[in-house]
Amino acid sequence: MVNKVVYKLKGHEKFPLREGWMTKGLTAVKENSPHIFLENNGPDILGVGSNMVKSIRYWMQACGMLEKDGNQERISPIAEIIYEKDKDFEDVFSLWLLHSNLAKNRDQATVWYMFFNMFKVDTFSKADIQSKIKLELFNFVGQHVTESSVNDDIDVLLKMYTKGNIRNDDPEDKIICPLSMLGLIKKEDEIYFKVQPDLRKIDNALIFYELSCMFKKEQSLSIERIVSGENGLGAIYNMTMVTVNQYLDNLEALGFIHVDRTAGLDMVYPINIKDPTEVIMDYYNK
Repeated sequence: MVNKVVYKLKGHEKFPLREGWMTKGLTAVKENSPHIFLENNGPDILGVGSNMVKSIRYWMQACGMLEKDGNQERISPIAEIIYEKDKDFEDVFSLWLLHSNLAKNRDQATVWYMFFNMFKVDTFSKADIQSKIKLELFNFVGQHVTESSVNDDIDVLLKMYTKGNIRNDDPEDKIICPLSMLGLIKKEDEIYFKVQPDLRKIDNALIFYELSCMFKKEQSLSIERIVSGENGLGAIYNMTMVTVNQYLDNLEALGFIHVDRTAGLDMVYPINIKDPTEVIMDYYNK
């Protein structure tokens, strides 16, 4: 039997993630019902239309805030911490966690995963990314997928990371996506650029979190793997090799890892690696 390929397109109902939606969703789950998105009163509780309820649920799933619990749903351990420590997502660290989970979520945010992991181009047009992602999806799924669904996902992705401070006529309806604050994609005219973000926005704890995720599956990591491998720092954060080495040196100085560059080994070994959720809790507690 051939294993079924799991992928998802257009789960967002054409709505990019909006400012305040994660807070709204987490609050609804915590204060009303853990199954709010499986019940009929979601629009009344969340104060938005039924399509937006579906979109909020999708973004919570895609960003790792909501997960399956048998036939039910619950907020994830990471979401529990964020709800307690930064419910309004005022700390950029919380936004990076949303981005990290989204960009690594091949099953539920397939186009996002492919854009950050497989689209190895720094300068591109919308047509460039459309043709590349369609090819990657064909190779991944094994058959053609609906072109309109791919294009809708790409449109939403680009709006989420480049929209800027644009709002519509209703001041209560904020269409800005908080992930645009991360500075990962810039747009000039009709050309897009993947750029390394302002490193002042990236705490050592974020890189420690990513390493702790990697070390859950591996006993040692090459620096090349950390930078250029699947879900690597170069892919997810547009980081250069030089930048990654700077963060590795910082984490070594803090006693969390050992970096071995002798004889061209360029390997990283765990010294005091913690569980990813513990890394997150430590950050907020400090």
